[in-house]
Amino acid sequence: MPRMKSRATRLALGAVVLGGLTALASGGLASAAPLAEGVVYTQTNATSGNSVQVFLRQANGTLIPGGAFATGGTGTGGTGLSQGSVELSADGHTLVAVNAGSSQISDFTVTRDGGLRLINTISSGGTEPISVAIDGSLVEVLNIGGTANVAGFAATSFGLIPIAGASQPLSSGASGAEDVTISPDGSHAVVTEKTSNTIDTFAIGSGGTLAPVVTSPSDGPGAFASVFTHDGRLLVADAGGSGASALSPYQVDVDGTVAATGPALPNAQSAACWITLGKGGNVFVANAGSSSISTYRVLHNGSVGFFGNFNAGAGAKPLDLATAPNGRFLYELDGVNHVISAFAVGPVGQLTAISQQPIPASAVGLAAG
Repeated sequence: MPRMKSRATRLALGAVVLGGLTALASGGLASAAPLAEGVVYTQTNATSGNSVQVFLRQANGTLIPGGAFATGGTGTGGTGLSQGSVELSADGHTLVAVNAGSSQISDFTVTRDGGLRLINTISSGGTEPISVAIDGSLVEVLNIGGTANVAGFAATSFGLIPIAGASQPLSSGASGAEDVTISPDGSHAVVTEKTSNTIDTFAIGSGGTLAPVVTSPSDGPGAFASVFTHDGRLLVADAGGSGASALSPYQVDVDGTVAATGPALPNAQSAACWITLGKGGNVFVANAGSSSISTYRVLHNGSVGFFGNFNAGAGAKPLDLATAPNGRFLYELDGVNHVISAFAVGPVGQLTAISQQPIPASAVGLAAG
């Protein structure tokens, strides 16, 4: 799909008007807020009206509240959404959030101060959207209700627009779909399915159209969330059984077939669900059943190695992860203590707890910029 220009030009004009941290009726952070080095986003997933919460990242990695921005849709009130329910574009200018309760998605422009301006809220192209992936101007949405599908949208200056021919159902045996990602070359959308132990791929054609599904078995049980490395390797968190979680490496062939490139790498933890990339080859996996975060590393020869497990907090249930763009900090959404926990990332991926920020009990999703 030809890449549209990002919203950077329009943002630059807005920045001239803003001139810094000013308060805006349409969305902006309070003028009293200190200058931040970055932002972290989550969503409330509230049934009475969903909103995206903003936290300002300070130089030492700690977070301070930066406001909430209504999505125009509703959530489910639960914590069952998956990785990608709040997604930030690579250039940091666009944020998309799902509204699983109203089957809609919301498109925001990120302002200079990290605040949000709602562009539009539209149908997700299906029922109960739980995960979004962004690649340039292309947005893919995973809907799991009714006939589960993947639907494609174009991000334009007027908001998200459905792409004709860009909606495809998941495979007939697919069950427990959790996450949608887009390959680095923009050739395939990939969906992991934890119950059927399958991985579905859809070739992305001209203009963002989607080809019919190609299905492959996952190498390990409980294929949950996934992430692509910069060189195109697909890494999947395998929930497995008790004490049998792992990370599995794959490649996506031209025809959409997914094949393991090495054995699954166990971490002796339980319910490995969410996964994110860091800097320097770091890969972090959240183990919801073990109150822990595992560190893996992509080595220079392309293989993946297990580094170790780190405590996610007393009684924690890590439900999502996000890394700061500088790679120095990792953020964890804790679904039991209802906080976002901040960790400093050491030279070889070791984690040191820094601080916590309270969030609503229904909060889901993390994105960091």
